[in-house]
Amino acid sequence: MKDNDIPLIPDAVWLEERLGRGSLWRPDEAGLPAELTDARSREFLLTVGFPAVHLDVVGIDTRHLRDEDGLDPFDADEIYGNRYPDDDSPPENFCFTVATWSDQHLMLDAADGGITHYDPNGWDHGAGWKGLAAESLPLLAVLLGLIAEASGALGSADDTVREAAVTELRERMVDLEPYVDDCPFWDEIFECLG
Repeated sequence: MKDNDIPLIPDAVWLEERLGRGSLWRPDEAGLPAELTDARSREFLLTVGFPAVHLDVVGIDTRHLRDEDGLDPFDADEIYGNRYPDDDSPPENFCFTVATWSDQHLMLDAADGGITHYDPNGWDHGAGWKGLAAESLPLLAVLLGLIAEASGALGSADDTVREAAVTELRERMVDLEPYVDDCPFWDEIFECLG
């Protein structure tokens, strides 16, 4: 059963209550790359914004979005091994790093707005694509908000409190976004928290 108090598309108030005032990166139209063609992602960034934060308790970092080239397009076919190494044709499919954890990336698909897990250690042999991590940018923002909301308990020195918080957070996230359950990115996050 879905948690009724959690929005599928959050507003700025809901996000800032959890992530802090001024935590959202909200570019103007000129600040969005032309390669980002997914209308829902564009509208969300322009009207609500996306968290540009470092979630200390788990190490997820999105602060790069505030940099001048924060939403820099990558050739999705190249990094996911769908292009022959000697193919010099112009890129057709793009993606953008929206979050990092260690050397792992969550990527926004430019055309459909899906969020995938990219492992840069596998790009040169077609093993960089690790699957879906969230259906959309707004939903990823909600997941980050839930982590921030639970950060006090997740960082507790009391093992019982921390373990209960990890279990509850995972259940809430999976209930909201089933991709969380099968995504290596999220698995590694929860393993480190456990």
